[in-house]
Amino acid sequence: MTLAEIATNPLYAAKNTSKSETVHQILKRRILLGYLTDDSPITEQALAQEFCCSQGTVREALLRLQECGLVDRRGYQGTFVTRTTRDEAIILTRMRVHLECTGVERAVAAIDDCKIAVLKELMDLYEESREQRDVFACSEIDRRLHCFIFDLADMPMLEPFLHRAHLQLHRYLISGHQGNIVWNRNEGSRHIDILDAFERRDAASAKRRMKRHIAQSVHNLAPDIYAVVFENAPQDEPQMAPEQLWNPALSVPNTI
Repeated sequence: MTLAEIATNPLYAAKNTSKSETVHQILKRRILLGYLTDDSPITEQALAQEFCCSQGTVREALLRLQECGLVDRRGYQGTFVTRTTRDEAIILTRMRVHLECTGVERAVAAIDDCKIAVLKELMDLYEESREQRDVFACSEIDRRLHCFIFDLADMPMLEPFLHRAHLQLHRYLISGHQGNIVWNRNEGSRHIDILDAFERRDAASAKRRMKRHIAQSVHNLAPDIYAVVFENAPQDEPQMAPEQLWNPALSVPNTI
């Protein structure tokens, strides 16, 4: 993807987008899609040459990636893509379910027509990116949508934890596929059920649908993680067998 293509993406295009932000988005895309791994050497000099910019611009982009945990800068040793393990992915999934299911209940109480309009706009943008088979843009928009919902819950101390969990879990789930997602299995919208619960101001339904929504994504991309987190859930949490997950009466079909 060229700098021009990144800059015109509606997700983060802006008149005053800096070159370091553009480089940051390109590198982030490569990491999330699995094109840059912990085995891939990253040098400021090589990136500056590739993107026709200064090493300072590259350094700024790498520092932003470090802030969200995607790279580790080790002084003279260089910069390395971090690695998320299966055990960490299991913990991140559980963390995300707990935070988002708690947050969505609180968010329903704070929703209004203007905020519902924002959710619909994000959903439309997600569908546009999905039609273009842009896995990275779908991931970015999905995270923005979920963080917007959590922001309505008014728990600011927990927002950074959700953002990190969401990003790193997406990276774990998506990077192993290197962009080769089975799109033909994924018809329909992933978010419409949650939006419906918001429109009806039904907090209990929103919580159930949020959990099912997260489970669908994990089941599609990492069935082994799904089995541990959802099929073997604690006794006080409803378990979700695959036949329940894919029952059209209970959920909409999945996408990445």
